[in-house]
Formats: sequence, C-alpha cells, structure tokens
Amino acid sequence: MDYKKLEQDLIKAKNAGVEAAKGEDGGTANMDSVFLCLPKTREIKVLEAIKNAGLYCRKKTKWIGVGYMISPVKCGQGNSRARAQKAMLDSLESDSYKVLGFYKMD
Repeated sequence: MDYKKLEQDLIKAKNAGVEAAKGEDGGTANMDSVFLCLPKTREIKVLEAIKNAGLYCRKKTKWIGVGYMISPVKCGQGNSRARAQKAMLDSLESDSYKVLGFYKMD
C-alpha cells in the first residue's frame, strides 16, 4: 500500500466533497459517511493518511467487512452532507478504491 498516494487521493476526495456540499442544506438530517475498505493494511498508517488529508476517522471498524468510516467535512447535516458523501464516494471509486456508502438518518 502506498500510504502517500492514499493521502493524496483522500485529499482529492475531500475537496470534491467540500465543493459538492455548497448550496442548500434542506432535507433530513443524516450521518452519511464513506466506508473505505482497505484489507491487509496497517491501521496506524491508514489513520495517519486520513488525518493528514484533513478528514476524520476514529478507528478501523467492522461493518460490511473491515474498513474505515470517514465523515465528510465542511458540509451541513442534510442534503449538503449527502452530496458531499456522494462526491467523495465517486472520487475514491474513480481512483480504484473499494468504498461503500453508509446512510443513516439522525
């Protein structure tokens, strides 16, 4: 795993999310997040890349497999967050990462 590339790709995804989040924030409050599946990687190195990219993830977790639940930043809590999460998913998928959308209404 190239952790520096991961960090750069996460920065790109974060920036896409920030841009997509601009605009109205109506709709249902949610906790939509990105679940990044990275098997056989060092947790401390992945968490460091996530933090260095300006994103937040508490720890590796098991949801549908083992991975990292990453919250979008600089967005609201309704439609804005949903757009940010979708942009981050699209960005990471285009960089060949296995990601899943986590959708939860508050």
